[in-house]
Amino acid sequence: SGGSIDVPANFSNDCVKNIPALCLYRKRFEKTYYLKPSNVGYVVVYQRCCRNSNIANLVDPGDKGATYYCVIPRTAVTNNSAVFKNYPPQVICQSNPLYYDHSATDADADSLSYEFCPAEEGASGPDIKPRIASPPPFDTVDYYPPYSYSYCMPGFPPVQIDPRTGIITGTPNRVGRFLVTVCCTEWRNGSIINISKREFQFVVTDCSKVVVADIPQLSDAPNTYIVNCRDFKVHFINKSTGGFAYKWDFGVEGNAGSTEFEPDFVYPDTGTYVVKLIVNPGTTCPDSISRFVKVYPVFHSDFE
Repeated sequence: SGGSIDVPANFSNDCVKNIPALCLYRKRFEKTYYLKPSNVGYVVVYQRCCRNSNIANLVDPGDKGATYYCVIPRTAVTNNSAVFKNYPPQVICQSNPLYYDHSATDADADSLSYEFCPAEEGASGPDIKPRIASPPPFDTVDYYPPYSYSYCMPGFPPVQIDPRTGIITGTPNRVGRFLVTVCCTEWRNGSIINISKREFQFVVTDCSKVVVADIPQLSDAPNTYIVNCRDFKVHFINKSTGGFAYKWDFGVEGNAGSTEFEPDFVYPDTGTYVVKLIVNPGTTCPDSISRFVKVYPVFHSDFE
């Protein structure tokens, strides 16, 4: 309902060099359905053609449409879909760490998990949209090798999503337009009751940020700086650029943090902590990054 809404870029021109041309619109469709009771539920489907022909990780993207659908559960189940919190970032600079919160909220307080999942194909060829949408299951798009739905774009550290927090991290290292699809699964009493899927395009450019906050990822675990199984002391490495002031929060309640460039901190107990670094806080172009720190000393294996 209504026209397209221009989504603001949410960054300052003073903070990003070589800004690419941006154009992101949001359009909202609303319709009220009155449906008869059902023991199996309903699927409302909309299909159309086509995708951006410059998408790098799909085969023939300009001739592949998209499928958008909503699952209405059987009458005996009362459920609200999860709602994603944030718009995708419009500017992703090559070789800069990515930190994007793709998490959702759920009105029913269902447990949520996240994963990269396949994009689904819709109408193809000259048809803008089919007269009658095809029923599920829907065909998935073909990914251009070596890409797949789980390896959707190149990066080092690799671009990945935390299954518990929905935060996407990694450092993209190739310019291009990449289709990314995230599935948010709702769990209730140990069972899946719904899956919400969102597709978007990450556009990685050769721009550069004036200030980049960067805590390296030294662990293979998603968005984790380090897993320390030796002791409680952690030394923090700072790979930030463009900074002259630093503010660390070690994730311990009541701790004042640090303003050192590369501080040390002794954690009071075992556990998983969220450490946050703000570079140039309070200035025109600050930047921040958060990582997990996992402290589990002393770890010994013992078995017969």
